[in-house]
Amino acid sequence: MNRTKSIRRSLTTGLPLALLLASAGTTGAEEITVPMPGPWGEGYEETLDDPASVDATEAFQRFRQQSMRGTSATYRSIEQILRYDAPFAERLPDLADELARRAADIETWFDRETPARDGDPGALPAAWADPDFAEYKASYRQAAERLQRKVETADDLADEAFQLRATKALNSVRHHCLACHDNYRRR
Repeated sequence: MNRTKSIRRSLTTGLPLALLLASAGTTGAEEITVPMPGPWGEGYEETLDDPASVDATEAFQRFRQQSMRGTSATYRSIEQILRYDAPFAERLPDLADELARRAADIETWFDRETPARDGDPGALPAAWADPDFAEYKASYRQAAERLQRKVETADDLADEAFQLRATKALNSVRHHCLACHDNYRRR
């Protein structure tokens, strides 16, 4: 069975892609193209990094980066409601809960010492060497929890006075993100 058919079979049978690629033998290529079958016909493909060429440390770093991107997207969604009057105030409780859950996961993101390679953007070695880093993480979690509580206890999520108070709490979350990045991240 050729590699493409093996990948296609894996996607339809549920075998993990990394397991399939390891057993099918990789070509050493940096990227692979995987067909994405679905109810709208064939022909959809995705190019992704060959799992055989991504080591565990790089995967951990990517997990952290993607988790932070998801956190940023959640923050930005809240921001659109509070600062720019996007008409989704009823979504604030779920979004604030999600932001607080993500903030609670920050210890996982930095569980292993995985700084960015020299010259690459990402976490600096100081993040794991500086005892103050724990305070930055705790302060960030607390700021997200304060926003969550403010939203939970609101009488009217669309009320302008509430949204102003919630925006101040959101600004605090952002302050903690920026302060940590300024000290522990290479851009």
